[in-house]
Amino acid sequence: RILWFPFRDGDRIRRGQRLALIRRESMTKGLEQISAQIEALDIQIANQTTELERSRGLLTKGVITQQMFDQVSTGLRANQAQRRALMASKGQLSVTAGNAIINAPLTDIIANRMLEVGDMAAPQIPLCTIMDISTLKIGLNLMEQDVPKISLGQDVRITLDAYPKRQFNGKVTRIMPFLDPQTRTNHAEVQLENVRDPKSGEFLLKPGMYGRAELIVERHENVVVAPQGALLLDSNLLKKQRGEVLLRKAFVFKNKRAEKREVSLGTRQGDVYHVLSGLAEGEQLIVRGQHTLKPDQEVQVTKLILLDVYTK
Repeated sequence: RILWFPFRDGDRIRRGQRLALIRRESMTKGLEQISAQIEALDIQIANQTTELERSRGLLTKGVITQQMFDQVSTGLRANQAQRRALMASKGQLSVTAGNAIINAPLTDIIANRMLEVGDMAAPQIPLCTIMDISTLKIGLNLMEQDVPKISLGQDVRITLDAYPKRQFNGKVTRIMPFLDPQTRTNHAEVQLENVRDPKSGEFLLKPGMYGRAELIVERHENVVVAPQGALLLDSNLLKKQRGEVLLRKAFVFKNKRAEKREVSLGTRQGDVYHVLSGLAEGEQLIVRGQHTLKPDQEVQVTKLILLDVYTK
């Protein structure tokens, strides 16, 4: 029975610090009882050993039969086996009795307390969980087509729902060698060092939080990009589309008219696409009112929007 267990979820504890105290009177009584049984068996075994030697001499002289000798030998072996079983039980109970004082195996935070003072303790029932949250593990489920792009040690940028304007950095530490047959995704693990709040000193990140992870699989410097809204679907271009390269139509303002372009697109970052062909740096892309435009239609500019160059 648990006599002392003062810690609650969220309390900090140090390695080696006393965590709980379990009543051990019943264990001590059990050890005394087993010791008494072993002592009684020792007396019987000693008598049986002497009798076996005497019976061996009588068997040689023909005074007793082989059956009578075997009965004495069997009784001795049975008591010896019973003594070994009692010694094993005594050793196991001694270990359990020695654990009546429970010490913390590591330093950190108490979580998931399962038992209270007065409850019966048992080896198969944990008292609580001790969480070390200085380093966290993040689980990612990768689509099958993205698996070849991921490697161990790869940098990961993490944005959590609790801190949407803050970015945390981690690394891929494990990639499962198989896919989930139901979801067709590959599970990967990212290790992330927890960050402390400079004001309170507490860890900012909590186990169980949700967020987004961005993995840099390619880097394109100083490329032409275009916003998604300016890139229009076209049924004729969709028929020509092959592989991962996307084909879209766009309109460029040139000589006061709308010039139609066929645009090939590559990597996407947010709402911006990398333009592989069809648009050149410095051209004026029509980003509003383009859905109803026709090729070579006269256009009046009402507003210019300057787009930054993205590094992806």
